Amino acid sequence: MKIFSSLLSFAFAAFIAWPYVHVYQLSTAITSNDQPALEKLIDLESINKSHKQNIEWKVNNTVAGGLLPDSMRGSAEALAGALGNLAAETTVIDKKSMIEKMRITEGSPWEQMTFAFFESPNSFIIRLGKLGRSPIHVRMTMQDWYWRVTAIYD
Repeated sequence: MKIFSSLLSFAFAAFIAWPYVHVYQLSTAITSNDQPALEKLIDLESINKSHKQNIEWKVNNTVAGGLLPDSMRGSAEALAGALGNLAAETTVIDKKSMIEKMRITEGSPWEQMTFAFFESPNSFIIRLGKLGRSPIHVRMTMQDWYWRVTAIYD
């Protein structure tokens, strides 16, 4: 029983440390501009999908906030919807722009990580930069037994 509990404790500790290893690998790949390592650690399709959803949400919820009179709200919503759809369709994040976002912070991503936590057993969130000073939030999701970046929020 003692061996079983020791193995269980070791497995739990390894699971908790696992995403931090991938964050360190991501930081090293970004600072050394290692393209093959970045391809394994980043899921650009998921990043672009979440970026598009984030733009659409901002557009839909900014105008509906009640700052405009009722007579102007309909026109403003139509204009914001058109501009939001255009921005969502034309704004694409590629590896280069993602690396530039991560390099905005002073130092490597590993050094700038101020907060990290499990959102669920297969989702891990990190914050780069200080809260209140335009931090970058990075969501990592477990895919095929690897932690990969699937969303970036700035």
